[in-house]
Formats: sequence, structure tokens, C-alpha cells
Amino acid sequence: MKIRKTAVFAMIISLLAALITGCGGADTAGDSGDLGAENGLDKITVQSLWLPQGQFAGLYAAEAKGFYEEEGIDVEILPGGTDVSSEDQVENDVAQVGVAFYSSVLTYQEGGYDFINVFQTFRNSPQYLVAKAESGIKTGKDLKGKKVGSWFGGRQYEFYALAQLNGLDPEKDIEWKQQDYTMDQFISGELDVASAMSYNEYLLLLENGFNEEDLNVIDMNKEGAAMLEDCLFVKRSWAEENRDLLVRFIRATIKGWKYVAENPEEAAQIVYEAGKNSTLEHQIAMTEKVLESVIPEGSDESQIGYPDEKSILQTIDLGLQSGLIKSRIDINDSIDTSYWEEAAE
Repeated sequence: MKIRKTAVFAMIISLLAALITGCGGADTAGDSGDLGAENGLDKITVQSLWLPQGQFAGLYAAEAKGFYEEEGIDVEILPGGTDVSSEDQVENDVAQVGVAFYSSVLTYQEGGYDFINVFQTFRNSPQYLVAKAESGIKTGKDLKGKKVGSWFGGRQYEFYALAQLNGLDPEKDIEWKQQDYTMDQFISGELDVASAMSYNEYLLLLENGFNEEDLNVIDMNKEGAAMLEDCLFVKRSWAEENRDLLVRFIRATIKGWKYVAENPEEAAQIVYEAGKNSTLEHQIAMTEKVLESVIPEGSDESQIGYPDEKSILQTIDLGLQSGLIKSRIDINDSIDTSYWEEAAE
């Protein structure tokens, strides 16, 4: 087949244009993607753990109030769900930053994944076990022989640790039940004890006719069984190649959570508009409750997101004790506070 000279010339021009375009993109964000061609901002994709809600208010506030843009970053927040794994998304470079339970990140680190925790959003555990006050169930030692609901998927290990701390065998002394994402099984009496996040399911019970005095709450923090949940993690290799970008991202995220602390209702409005998957009133209540884990009573607001060594070590130790992980992970292989420290300067 003959090719006309004009066609060959056109092909050469096209190739030259592609080469010129490629060379012009030297200032990139490494594996994070190309510099935004239209806005000149570095691109970062964040894989969230769930749908937009107060649990992630700091991220959405930082995006909506322009804190990321001020740091030269264009951030896209991908909503999560039951069929989305933040760890898989980061591993496959769909996202550069993932939101996940730190306890879950530990299992991936043990499996050889190149992940590090760079921002510990929750500084205590928001996970409750709740029982009706009339049941007399008040502490971990009262769980023996009871029907206890769990979502499993890794969330059960905090309760296993609770049982062990109270001298119970988690596999023999407790009747575990698969719990759905409503509180219907608890309300109907199918469960003696139910899992409940302090910022979500517990609030749902209060919104559906229960008073605080009608419920006994087993708080993992008070029981010494707390394992850390929401954190921001990245690939260590990506962080090393994009240090300045990650530092800027963390700086803006800290600013976002500080804004939430000062303006919880406005922050709740932001996440409500982003998702509209519950009522505004619920988002306000959730955001206010989430702040109790982001900035626990007695903690310093300037430490938002800082991975506290004591809590990290407790999570690792309880993870090993409860069977979440099989070998003890070195804290220096698991977290890196240097990016946070540089961002906070």
C-alpha cells in the first residue's frame, strides 16, 4: 500500500507535537499524575472510606474552602463503599492517598505492601458496643454468653481484644452475629449487644426514640481495648518521590480539620451538599461527634493528625494479641511523622 507524502508529513508533525507536549510537562507530581494542564495545580486523588459524611469533614472542608488550592493542589475525593478498598486503590495508583482504619493498614503492611501512615485522623476509638440498660450489660466482662453483633471485615478484632482483656475466649465465650448497617437487629432484640460508631449508629438510636439513659455504652477507650481507626496512608515510595507535595497536602488537611472544629455546622453543610445521603441534622450531629475523636478532650488542637506513639503501639500490640496481625510490626516501618512535622512548622 502506498502512503502519500502529505500523510507522512502530517504524521511527523503530529509526533513532534506530542514530543513537545511531553517535554513541557517536566514539573510533575511523580506518580500522583500530571500537573493540572488547565489550572497549573498538582493533582492528588484521595480514596475515601465511605460516602461523604462528617467522618471526613476535614478533607471536604479543605477542598471547599480552597485550602488545597492555596497549597497549589487540585484534590479529588473519591467516595468509598462496601465494594471499594482504599488499600487496593492506592496500591493500583488509582489514588495517591487513602483513608482507612489504621488497624486495617497494619494487615496490609504485614502482607508486604509499601504503605505508611502519615496522618492519624482519629486519636481515639469511636467504636462502641451498646446494650439496653435493662439488660445489665455494662462492661466487657458482661459479654460472656451474649449475642453480640459485629460488622466483621476486620472490625471485630477490637472486640476480640476487649474479650481477652476481660479473661474471655472470643471464639468460645461469645455468640457473634453478623450485624447489618442498621440498628434493627438491636431494636428488635435479636442482638443483646450491637456495634455502633459513636458518630453514626449510636446517634441513629438517639434519633429513633432511645434516650442516653436507655443505653449502656461499652467504650473501647475506657476499657483499654481501643485500636486506632481513620488515618491517611500513602505508598512510602510515592511519599519519598513527592515529599513537598505530601507536606503541602497535610498542611492543608490540618487547616481543614481546624476549620471544622471552629465551624462544625458549616462543615456539616459542606459534606451534606457533597453527598446528600442523610439529613443535614444527622450530618451536624455526626460532625460534632467526630471531633471528639479528632480532638479528644484534653488534647491540643495543634496536634491534629499527629500519629501519637503510645496509641500506635497499643494498636499494634492489641492487633497482635487479638490475631489481627501475626507478627509484631516495627513502628518505624508503619508510620512516618516527618511529613506531618514539616507541614506543622
